[in-house]
Amino acid sequence: MPVSADETAGNLAVRDTDLTPAGIEGLQESSSTQNVKARQVISRISREELEDRFLHLRDDHILLKQYANKQEEKIKRMTTKLIRLVNDKRKCDPAGCGSKQLGQTLELEETIEHLRERVRELEKQNESLHNKLISTKQQLQIQGHKPCPYNSVQSRVNTGLKKETEAAGMPEHTKKGMRFQSLEVRSSDLVFPRYGWGLLKDSRAEIRNLETVIESQRKQIEELDHAREILGNQLRRKEKEIEESTLRLKEQGTASQRLNIQDNVEMIKVRKQLAEKSNALSAMEGKFLQLQENLKTNHDALLAKDDELNVQLKEERLKSFHLQKELQSITISNRRTEELQERINDLEKENELLKENYDKLHNSVFSLPHEQQWKSKEQQLKLQIAKLETAIKTDLADKNEILDKIKVERDQKEKLMQDNKDLRLRYLEQKEQLDDLKNQMKFLTKESDVGVAELNETVFLIKDQKQQKNVDLLFLEKVEDDIHKDLRHSMQELQLTHAETVQELEKTRNLLLVQHKISKDYQTEVETMTRKMESLQKDYELKLEQYTHLLDIRAARIRKLEAQLRGIVYDTKPLKSRPEVLPSDPVGGFVETVLLERGENVFEIHISKVIFSSEAIHTFGDWEPATFCTYAFYDFELQITPVVHGNAPSYDFTSQFLVQSDDIFFRYIQENSITLEVHRAYGIDYETIASCQLKFHEILENDGKIYNTANLVGKTGHIQNYGTVEYWIRLQVPMDQAIIPYKQRSKALGYITHSFREHEQPSKVCLGLYLIERITSWRREHVVQEAKQPVGDKMKEMAEEIQQEKEELSHLSEKQLADQTLITSRDETEFMEELEPEVKTDSDDCIISSPEIEKIRIKITSLGLTESRITADETIQQLFVECRLNRFIAEETPLSLPKPTGGQRIHYNYSTVINVDKEDNHAEREYLKSILLKPDLPADSLKFTVVSDPPEDEQDLECEDIGFAYVSLKEIFQKQRDIIEQDIDVFDSQDASTVIGKLTVTVEALNALRSAGKGHLPI
Repeated sequence: MPVSADETAGNLAVRDTDLTPAGIEGLQESSSTQNVKARQVISRISREELEDRFLHLRDDHILLKQYANKQEEKIKRMTTKLIRLVNDKRKCDPAGCGSKQLGQTLELEETIEHLRERVRELEKQNESLHNKLISTKQQLQIQGHKPCPYNSVQSRVNTGLKKETEAAGMPEHTKKGMRFQSLEVRSSDLVFPRYGWGLLKDSRAEIRNLETVIESQRKQIEELDHAREILGNQLRRKEKEIEESTLRLKEQGTASQRLNIQDNVEMIKVRKQLAEKSNALSAMEGKFLQLQENLKTNHDALLAKDDELNVQLKEERLKSFHLQKELQSITISNRRTEELQERINDLEKENELLKENYDKLHNSVFSLPHEQQWKSKEQQLKLQIAKLETAIKTDLADKNEILDKIKVERDQKEKLMQDNKDLRLRYLEQKEQLDDLKNQMKFLTKESDVGVAELNETVFLIKDQKQQKNVDLLFLEKVEDDIHKDLRHSMQELQLTHAETVQELEKTRNLLLVQHKISKDYQTEVETMTRKMESLQKDYELKLEQYTHLLDIRAARIRKLEAQLRGIVYDTKPLKSRPEVLPSDPVGGFVETVLLERGENVFEIHISKVIFSSEAIHTFGDWEPATFCTYAFYDFELQITPVVHGNAPSYDFTSQFLVQSDDIFFRYIQENSITLEVHRAYGIDYETIASCQLKFHEILENDGKIYNTANLVGKTGHIQNYGTVEYWIRLQVPMDQAIIPYKQRSKALGYITHSFREHEQPSKVCLGLYLIERITSWRREHVVQEAKQPVGDKMKEMAEEIQQEKEELSHLSEKQLADQTLITSRDETEFMEELEPEVKTDSDDCIISSPEIEKIRIKITSLGLTESRITADETIQQLFVECRLNRFIAEETPLSLPKPTGGQRIHYNYSTVINVDKEDNHAEREYLKSILLKPDLPADSLKFTVVSDPPEDEQDLECEDIGFAYVSLKEIFQKQRDIIEQDIDVFDSQDASTVIGKLTVTVEALNALRSAGKGHLPI
């Protein structure tokens, strides 16, 4: 309905039936029944404000009533128009009129009605102008009329009647004037009034005045004519504007109707989507509940199994611990039994010798025939005794010198044994390292066996020597005592002791020779070992350079492969720029020009036509149905074909969908089908009459367009076979080409997410994975720091890092280590074969480790806080720990962790090493020496500082020290024991007597302290 017709509704009179005085009184009476609060509120408002509000409400009410009347008029006109349109359509359908004729007649009627409304408006405007003209005439009459006392005076207003006297007496130029031309001319033949010539002057003056008035009125008339022309132009302009506004209103009406139709279609889509989503949601809820139950049962089973395995593990550990203890006790007892057995054998031999000597003495002393001979010999023996005493004194002096030499040799032997022990420890460490890295150094096992046998022999010889020397001293004391008691008995014992001393001297001579040979052998062995170590060090340096070069090549290749993988997975490098592809775009000429990125494809569905069955056509009757189809594909919006009339409508509608060629899309095409529904349109309403299922699984096996048909099934149930639908489907990129990027992407994702999948495995596999990650991290650190460190430092750090890895991974089982070693060795061999298969040296099996005595190893394990001001302070959020050795070295944990609460602990697991060797760290070594030599030195501890790290949004703040902990190096040296995983107290920085927590640390500094104090402290 045009809006211009609605504008007349605003001029209708509105009767206000509600706001009469009686209505106002009713409102006042109803307001009197309100509650007390409302009355109090009203009583606070002034009368003027109440009247103002009342008048505003009345004006708003009048405007609303006028608007309601306009809307009612619009509704009435729309209903009449709709009824007329329906009636005309019903009349036209049997007569065979087309929709175009109906539209033309509708437009003609609208134009006729619009013209009628314009005519009515123009008539009203003409009437208003006519009224204005009459009012101007009346004003002119009032201005030109002057009352006269005589009835014979003629009227000065032209009544429109033509007078013969006036026409005859007027000149020619006066007849060509305007409508009131007769007023401007005075006839010369006027009859003067009867009262005479007295008033002639007055009349002439009045005439002159009237002439001036006429001139002014003439000017006014000209101005009115000009205004009339202007009003005519404005009227024509307004007519044009009204025509344009009517056209715009028509367009707006058609657009509003289209919007209503689109809203209805969208409502249909939303309802269908709502039904599908509700069904899918119910199905997903069922699956979720089932999966939740399965998860719960599996979780309970895994927990039970975990508990059982934990119990078994504890039992096995206890068994292994007891067995180890028993084995150690058995080995110790075996050694003790062997030593005791050796002592028993020695004592038995000595007992036999004593028995033999005793028998000989007994026989020689108590034989009667030889008594005289003994008396004769007694004198001789006394002389010999005197000689022997002098000889014994000289022998004792010699023996003391020999004992001093033996003591010196014993000290040298102990030093050599200590050196030998150190060498053996180094040798064992080197052997273990080489066995872990390359499983070689087998040829040293024989040499180690020979060394152990020689050491055992020397230990036994030294034990025999000590025992014999103790026995020798006892015999000497007995001889000296017996000389004073019995000379004869002393003579016999002196002979025995002399013989024994001779034997002992021979034994000591033999022992010294053996010891000299052993020391000489050790010296040669040490020289050979030093030469081997030098050669191994050179070979290791060469090998290290080669490995460094290989690692650089490998790192470059890894970076290149990672970039390629990221490009494949995340499409960081698009193939070409492409225009945006929408599902509603037409087909013609577009598919051939689309440029797709990696993994993208265009899926096309073309609905050709629908052929209705005879039963369906019979239900339509004589009218040709207006039908359209709807379907929804994958996760795209609902697609709608155009509305087509006929019993076999040809839609020829193609929809394109930009999809990702992934497993979800392929599974959707393989397993699912879409529902195509056929709707019949009734004006702006519709009805779903049939539906069918469209399947797409054939597109996975064939290329190009795949033509197919589907049978329509009626929705009402009376007609099952409603007809057939002809359609075809196509992938722009063929299937064999579309699946290649998908396979590449899946393979790349497998490489990238391999480490993440490893982390999701149980803890046993994670233990093995920890070994690989630690080794790779060590290698990366080695590559980064290689250019900054000399070869000696790199060798030391490498040996220390390997030793640390051994200590951390000592709890792993052999099976896990074997599996992970197999994986890593396979990866390493593949990497070496790819890069440089011919790189080999003669000393690949040897790595020289740095001694641990030149380093202090510090490990910060965890931190726990007690209830104190630190836990209550909300400004303290992140904590890290700093370790400082006096003023030389400061190390801190690389990460700051959240503050622990509720008795929990935060774990840093951070290790660092402080080098105290003479060459590069002389100041640190001198500081350790000063700790040992100066007992009153105040700063003799490692200082651990707990620091509060400011939050990320307040980085302008500074770090704050909240606590301190100390480890005394002097106490470690005094107790001769390192600190291993020990909790130390953390004291408050503001109150040194308050303990705020515990810090678990490991400090291995005993060897470094011994090395620093060697030669300066008594052993």
